Amino acid sequence: MTTASPFEALQPPSGHGRLFVYRDFRSRALLPRDIFVWVPDGGPGAGFSVLYMQDGQNLFDARLVPFGTAWEADRSMARLADSGAIAPAIIVGIGSTADRFVEYAPELILDRLAEPARQAIEAAWGGGARSGSYAQMVMEDIRPLIDAHFPTNSAASATFVGGSSMGAVAAAELLARYPNSFAGAALLSAHFSLLPVTGTEPLPAGFAEQVAAAVGSFARACLPPAGHHRIWLDRSMLGIDAFYPPSHAAFVAALTGLGYVEGIDMAPSVYPGVGHDEDAWRSRLDDVLGFLLAPARAAQ
Repeated sequence: MTTASPFEALQPPSGHGRLFVYRDFRSRALLPRDIFVWVPDGGPGAGFSVLYMQDGQNLFDARLVPFGTAWEADRSMARLADSGAIAPAIIVGIGSTADRFVEYAPELILDRLAEPARQAIEAAWGGGARSGSYAQMVMEDIRPLIDAHFPTNSAASATFVGGSSMGAVAAAELLARYPNSFAGAALLSAHFSLLPVTGTEPLPAGFAEQVAAAVGSFARACLPPAGHHRIWLDRSMLGIDAFYPPSHAAFVAALTGLGYVEGIDMAPSVYPGVGHDEDAWRSRLDDVLGFLLAPARAAQ
């Protein structure tokens, strides 16, 4: 850390590594948000890989989470590193705001929808998509800030992005907009269905089919071909995840067409018996990080 750092130290609940927060970070006319950074113990000579995660307030400390359950991402990272399964990475948790839906809303998918479907989505989310501005903030403001204050390996091969639900959709769009800046993405319960959010919203006729087609078109046209990236995609089977099969199938089919191979650089996974919540995502985070950060895959 530098003496002029805007980050303040927190006590990591896991007792592993070091945890910091930048309060009320402001950028690009978006709402201010907190940025959390967990740094592993030690310090590799080439710097740590970095995983940029959305909904960052939910990652570490349950006292900060409205639902009372945190991902405990620091515990998962430290546990896998101690076992030798992965090299530990810095986790950057970018906090969400009251504009979460419109900031995470995927312009690159919405632009492929007919107007009635797009209008239904924007009405439910409270406005037009701002994912372009959000992606710029992450790449042009937050990432240089992290590189300036923490021991990072800033190479694309050591940089990853992830999130859950709409945060996963935002992560997919970040990879699509900046394919040469990331080595992979973790998409947990990716809300590619776009609606419903509560499970009760009325949907236009043929909505699921239109959205699945748009998701497939987005992935084929915007995601990088296989060879230098790894993509984890999962869903549960309860709650709103039950609406995900058509859009997830379209996404996986597009990746297959781009040359991705399941178990090598693509990991589509389904978790029965759990829902759409932090507890479910915490329970499978070891699987996610093990796939994304395993040394053999990092070298491909």
